[in-house]
Amino acid sequence: MERDEKLLKDRKILRKIDLNLAVQSRFFVAANILLFLFVASVGNYYLLHPVVTAVSGAALLVLSAGLFYFCIRFDSTYGAGPARWRMYFMVLQVGNSLCMGLFCAAVIWLDKLAVNAFLVTLYMVGYSAINNVEWSPYDQRNGIRLFCNLVPPIAAFTVLADINGLTIAAGLLVMMVMLLRQSRLLSVRHWDNVRVHHELHTKARDLAQAANEAHSASQFKTEFLSNITHEIRTPMNNVLGMLALLDDTELSAQQRELQNLAVHSGEGLLSLIDDIVDFSRITSGQVQLNESVFHVKRCIDQNLELLGPRAHEKGMELSCTYEQDIPVRVKGDQGRLAQLINNLVSNAIKYSDGTDIVLHVSMSKVSEQLAELRVSVRDNGKGIDPVMQDHLFDAFSKQLTTRDVAQAGTGLGLAISKGLAECMSGDIGFKSSPEEGTEFWFTVCMPLSTQQAQKLSLNKELLNKRVLIVGAGGGLLEALVSQLSAWDMVVESIAGDGQAHALIAEADEADRGYELIFINMPVLQPMDLALVTDLQSMAPLKTSPKVIMLSSLAQRADALRTGMEAKLSVDWLSKPITREKLCRVLIDTFELDQPEETADKQDAASGEMVGRRILLVEDNAVNQMVAKGLLNKLGYVVTSVVNGKEALGLLEEKEFDLILMDCMMPVLDGYETTTALRDKEAANEASVRIPIIAMTANVVEGEQQRCLACGMDDYLSKPVNIEELDAKMRQWLGARDSESERQESSLKSA
Repeated sequence: MERDEKLLKDRKILRKIDLNLAVQSRFFVAANILLFLFVASVGNYYLLHPVVTAVSGAALLVLSAGLFYFCIRFDSTYGAGPARWRMYFMVLQVGNSLCMGLFCAAVIWLDKLAVNAFLVTLYMVGYSAINNVEWSPYDQRNGIRLFCNLVPPIAAFTVLADINGLTIAAGLLVMMVMLLRQSRLLSVRHWDNVRVHHELHTKARDLAQAANEAHSASQFKTEFLSNITHEIRTPMNNVLGMLALLDDTELSAQQRELQNLAVHSGEGLLSLIDDIVDFSRITSGQVQLNESVFHVKRCIDQNLELLGPRAHEKGMELSCTYEQDIPVRVKGDQGRLAQLINNLVSNAIKYSDGTDIVLHVSMSKVSEQLAELRVSVRDNGKGIDPVMQDHLFDAFSKQLTTRDVAQAGTGLGLAISKGLAECMSGDIGFKSSPEEGTEFWFTVCMPLSTQQAQKLSLNKELLNKRVLIVGAGGGLLEALVSQLSAWDMVVESIAGDGQAHALIAEADEADRGYELIFINMPVLQPMDLALVTDLQSMAPLKTSPKVIMLSSLAQRADALRTGMEAKLSVDWLSKPITREKLCRVLIDTFELDQPEETADKQDAASGEMVGRRILLVEDNAVNQMVAKGLLNKLGYVVTSVVNGKEALGLLEEKEFDLILMDCMMPVLDGYETTTALRDKEAANEASVRIPIIAMTANVVEGEQQRCLACGMDDYLSKPVNIEELDAKMRQWLGARDSESERQESSLKSA
């Protein structure tokens, strides 16, 4: 391989080689002097051959002194001129080698084949072989050095003109040729290694530079997304907030339709922004999990309730079944788990064209402290086109149709779901066929919490109660049977209400009367209450059954509007069916005692919220108008200021029950204001801590942690949804009331 001329001139590489030579040469120069002294003294050369000894010793000492100088003072002499140092050093090395070679030849000539001759010859061979490795980078100069070391001894043995001398001369000649060849091979190998190392170093440097550039680009992208989403969300908050306030005014049918269209369009745009931000976080590896202990079944049920109306609008039933013995509490990112479920269920609602969507939740222990949660979402729709299945989890891989665009699909939902599942040490997949529909599933690993709550226990009161389910099928029937059976109830079902009347009468005659009847009202179908009317007009039964109607929220609203609910002596249970809603309706129906849940106490925020004093800290005038409108709509008394400095001043004069704090403000921002307020509360040993809820358009990863770290209690992202705002207000105002009552009670007892 040809040597790269650039490497031969690289000062860093040459300096490393020269330094190694300088270090090794000190030892060999010392060895040469010791050998000379040994031969001169022990061999009596200073007596037998004083002239040869004096001349050789003088030459060797002068050359060795020069080499020692250049070796010991390497940094100063080399820094003055590397090329000049190398030239002087090589000349001295060649001179030293020639001096030793001539001294060896003189010993051979004078002593013939005596011990001194063999000793010096053996030393020269070893000296040349060992130095061969160190001198290999300089192949040509090494050849000259070897020539000076070995040619004089070869010539001396040849001149002896006897068979022994000629044999040794021939052996030394072969040795010199082999050392020259070895030097050449070592030189090629050395420079090849240098070239490879140099290329690796260059590539590593380029990779490091590319990594720094990528990191800088990622930081820029993160900052850009942070700024752009903040700037977009601020006007979106204004638009959606004004539309929410407009909803309370008197509008014509056409105006109401346009207002609903504007709301849906705004929510679609907001969903698109959130998807882009999430996808950017996942691709850049900046997803941070906010782990906390939460109720896993309640988390899933709450998502079902939010998604239920959307499924019912398309004529789909939505239900969930749980395997037995799922731990009540786990530790993980509740928000990300909810997002995964929301993405998969939303996809099923949008694209399945089926009539039934069923979630199934199971959990298996990985270890004593770790469990794997598995959630599957199954529909009975048309399945997924085989052409799309291989690229289903790729970003923007979805082939959009006109219907998809109308439904605001972005093509990012499944890619985001895959990224989130992997971030939570899990996996995601699916199976699909035109006959059976599609089932998506995902797994996530979650530590088990030691703070396990007591499960709802109604077994004693409901033991062996006979239940009939009428008109339910698929996942809805499966979910009902699973939960009712878990409470030790005896459950039967029939598909339609045609035979229900006769079945109820027959069971009553046989003293197996039903104590509870569930009647399902299929979504998007006219309400058929004939069975309820027949039950009420029947002759008195031995066992008078309680009746619970299963309906969507829209059907329940229609029953209220038409006055039908007041005419019927039934209880109502809105779909989708969740464990807690089913528990509450059974408690009300059978007038049971409320079960205690030691770790899941009811929200203390159910008290009256009207008239509570709220301080709104917001610099944007339109945002102030929107927030005040929403808060007034909820019944709160609102005082607003435009920055943190004004807020701190006002808090000196008035008391407030809660503070809504914008984060990005002039003069004094929300973080600094909160820190100052908490410091003041700590210094004054305030008895009650004022709840502070962040209300910001900044939704980048880590923003919520930053808000909590500075002393805020909760976080709301703009645009603010009135339902979410109401829930947060009730949560924290209720918690503050509970704290005040606890302190008052402790004072009285004291």
